[in-house]
Amino acid sequence: MTVFKKMYKLLFLILLSLFVNTIVFSQTPSVDKSSNYQSISFDQLIAKFNSVRTTKNNAKALTYLAQAEDLLVNFKDDNLTNAQTELATAFAKAGDTEKAKIYQQKALAVSRGKPSAVSIANLKKLAKSYVILNDTLGMQIMFEKAINLAPQHNKRPIKIAYVNSLFGVDENVKASTLLTELYSDTPLSTAERAEILTLLLINSLKLNQLQHLDKYYQELAQLKPAQTATYFLAKGMYLEHKNQYTNALKNYHPLFLAFKAGKREVVYLDGVLQLAQLTSKQLKKDSATYLFNLVANALNKPLKSTAIGIRYLKLYQVHQLRFNQSNAVIDKALNTKDSLYQNELIALTKELAYKYKIEQDKQKAELLKKQRDVEALTYAKNKQRSLLIISCLCLLLVGGGAMIYILYQRRKQGNLLHLAELARLKQLHKTNVIRTLSKSQEAERWRIADQLHDEVGSMISVVRLNLSEHPLKDEVISPEKLETANRILANVADTVREMSHQLMPVAIRQYGLINSIEQLISDINTSGKIYIEHLIYGFDDLSKYPEDFQVSFYRIVQELFQNIVKHAKATNAIFQLVEHPDSINLYIEDNGKGIDNDKNDRNGKGIGLLSNRIDYYEGKISIEGQPGKGTLIVIDIPTLHMMQPN
Repeated sequence: MTVFKKMYKLLFLILLSLFVNTIVFSQTPSVDKSSNYQSISFDQLIAKFNSVRTTKNNAKALTYLAQAEDLLVNFKDDNLTNAQTELATAFAKAGDTEKAKIYQQKALAVSRGKPSAVSIANLKKLAKSYVILNDTLGMQIMFEKAINLAPQHNKRPIKIAYVNSLFGVDENVKASTLLTELYSDTPLSTAERAEILTLLLINSLKLNQLQHLDKYYQELAQLKPAQTATYFLAKGMYLEHKNQYTNALKNYHPLFLAFKAGKREVVYLDGVLQLAQLTSKQLKKDSATYLFNLVANALNKPLKSTAIGIRYLKLYQVHQLRFNQSNAVIDKALNTKDSLYQNELIALTKELAYKYKIEQDKQKAELLKKQRDVEALTYAKNKQRSLLIISCLCLLLVGGGAMIYILYQRRKQGNLLHLAELARLKQLHKTNVIRTLSKSQEAERWRIADQLHDEVGSMISVVRLNLSEHPLKDEVISPEKLETANRILANVADTVREMSHQLMPVAIRQYGLINSIEQLISDINTSGKIYIEHLIYGFDDLSKYPEDFQVSFYRIVQELFQNIVKHAKATNAIFQLVEHPDSINLYIEDNGKGIDNDKNDRNGKGIGLLSNRIDYYEGKISIEGQPGKGTLIVIDIPTLHMMQPN
């Protein structure tokens, strides 16, 4: 018995947990991941980071990056990869090597088993981060893996992107090998051949390999390619090599303008450096120094941490030597063989490091394989125990499912009872409103009856007195008595007409609701005491509204105007009436004495009757005002439930 009690207790706890989780998940609101949960987008934060970073305000720039990181939860699939790529480049610019590498790995991780997951555009962006970090080995591994996994038609564009990135880390020898392979590849489109030729021109001039230089340039000129930044740089360097300085300057100038506009890619930095070097050759010291300083301010510090920074230091050193030492010393510094040997040594060292890295990866792979074998044995031992546990859980889940179904039915029944109670309360409220309206209408009938008895009856008695003959005197009714009787009868007619309008506005049946309201506004404006500016929109088909609603709505407007005329002491008012597909909106504002919150202006008899009429049609009224600043009244009445079929 004790074992069964424990089993029942365990079953109860599991079912209770499942029930609580079901309720929690059913009441948790869904989150729309497609929309930004902050008022500023990811792209705007990256743009602000780049803008602030140029002002050397690193703390504020890092704040924008932190906010951009928080928005990663909003992205999925390709959009997430794009965002991670942007963050990798941004953190590299900020000098945070650790975070830059983390986002590099995250951006590349989604491509496992999906060769096309990382686009060529993202590879180019990631390459920028590797260039900024001067991580030649990491960039090489990334591109080689991408080339191996890419379909045949994508291999060549990835190789071209790889060559462009190699320029950023000063790997011109490796770039030369790839370019030679690409140049001999067939077939090539015009755009691809033009891009390869421009890269060949740039790389050949940097490596001082001049044997095919004219051939490349002539072939490029025949293609008439699009004038890209790489094209301007290649043409400018070739013309500078041919001592055509004026034409070279024309090609460097677009790169300089783009740099001034905020472009900081390697091709633009190279272009400004070439322009600075050429200006220095022309012995324009101040202009060259200015250009060198522009590049220095744009580079990450320390300058020796990147290939483009090292190139800047070399060219700037030559510039200084040009103006401080003889030409013989400068030529010796430019043609020294030690620098070439040093470059070859650096390239060899990086190659060896890459091979060592590959060997380490192989050893790690073997170790991982052994670990997987051990894990497989452990899994086999735990499998039988897991099957037993799963069987017990299945039995518990069956019982739990039955209990959850019972609880669900009870909850559903409770919801139905709750809805029925709401409907009852709503009907009770409507009954109370109808009772209040009935009392108000009964009071109005008594008021009209008293007016008929006291006012109309007394005036008719005076008329009879003036028109009747004296019983003891033989006299003719005088013109004065006739005139008096006629005037009193006219007053009686006006009073009866006004009372008939109060009981049932004849104008609504004759002219319609909207014309009646406009006539009422016109009558008020004619008095000259107050001017009402009005706008009425919609109401093309009044037949869809019941007649009792039109009469009640007219009464509501009458009551509003009566309050303004009698109590507000206003000189101007604005009246707007707009028909929506599912409601009617009324807006009225005056410049009168306003509402005193300390008095009962909001709870008067007229306002109470007005509220009851609006409440009867399930509408809402809002009254706002301050003493001496006028009053604003807004009324919204839903109409779908009362519309009559055509």
